[in-house]
Amino acid sequence: MSKTDRAPRRWSDATHASLIEAGIAAFGEHGFEALSEDAIARRAGLTRGAIQYQFGGKRGLFAAVFRHILAQTARALSDQTMERAHSVAELGEGVGVFMDLALDPSRGRLLFVEAPVVLGWEDWRAGLREAFAPLLHHALGHWVSEGLLNEADVAGYAEVLLGAGVQAALAQSAGDPAPRAALEAMIARLAARP
Repeated sequence: MSKTDRAPRRWSDATHASLIEAGIAAFGEHGFEALSEDAIARRAGLTRGAIQYQFGGKRGLFAAVFRHILAQTARALSDQTMERAHSVAELGEGVGVFMDLALDPSRGRLLFVEAPVVLGWEDWRAGLREAFAPLLHHALGHWVSEGLLNEADVAGYAEVLLGAGVQAALAQSAGDPAPRAALEAMIARLAARP
């Protein structure tokens, strides 16, 4: 491949990354409906055509931003949890880290407020499952190893914990810390049972 063959790919990668970053900032600050493709493109120093070429339009850009933020959040959650615990305590630690990450207003708005509306319930839930179910299954695997949970129950527990975590994150962002405290206390009690 010649240098001239590689140049468009580098430009395309740089354009893609610029639009993702502009989308994170714009959607996190203003939401989906309040923005035009032109406004997002200007934020990236590009034209609306770049959004259409790279993502097919504003919704496609939002979907890419959602996947990017999910992957970033899951990576941070995994990294921070592995630093703190690699045992039955990992689940409780992970919930705490998730809730702390969800305190970021932009992240919370993108993941839990805008995404279900823009992408639809099924695509939103599928994205959350893809990002967080492996981490939940891993953490619950420690519970199975310690005899606190049957292997057959892991998938159900992971689904319930994902839903509870999202609800607690939404409540927390609205100023109500009680669901987070309740979820963390419930996990601690379950992990401590004989």
